[in-house]
Amino acid sequence: MKPVKSLLPFSRWLLRISLLLYMVLQHGHTFKAMQVDSQSFFIATAFLLLSVLVFAGGFMSKTSLTVVSALLLSLLTVYYTYLGFKPVLDIRQVLNLLILSVSLIFMTSPDK
Repeated sequence: MKPVKSLLPFSRWLLRISLLLYMVLQHGHTFKAMQVDSQSFFIATAFLLLSVLVFAGGFMSKTSLTVVSALLLSLLTVYYTYLGFKPVLDIRQVLNLLILSVSLIFMTSPDK
């Protein structure tokens, strides 16, 4: 069976929207608390800002915004995973791995 290439733009937008919604649901409460003296506030702010930039990069004709924000999002996800690393695999690590994979998809093959 051949792949359905016509669904590729829809799937990219679905990934962008779900990435943004996940970041808002996961880190929105930390950002909303506005405790600027904590490290978690700055990490949550970076996650939210970078996911908004990945989403906004879909509207741009050039792909540099998507690539750079996805690269930074990948690095931030690796750092965030390192901060909460446990030797036992848990749901947070799996979700971080999913976010890393989505970021790498946007970094390696942005919109054409």
